[in-house]
Amino acid sequence: MCNLSKGAEEKGIQKGIDKGITAMILTLKELQISSDVILKQICEKFGLTEETAETYLKEIT
Repeated sequence: MCNLSKGAEEKGIQKGIDKGITAMILTLKELQISSDVILKQICEKFGLTEETAETYLKEIT
């Protein structure tokens, strides 16, 4: 049971991070911030690689 609850917890944490990244991208886009700046910001704030950040950005746009 311990492994099951740990997996559920990790999945929940990842969902929260995904929602945070999505919200940040949408907010910055509404403010008409360039994609380059958005990529830099989500890399810094969430500790993502540029490749991962680009994936999030492409999914949102």
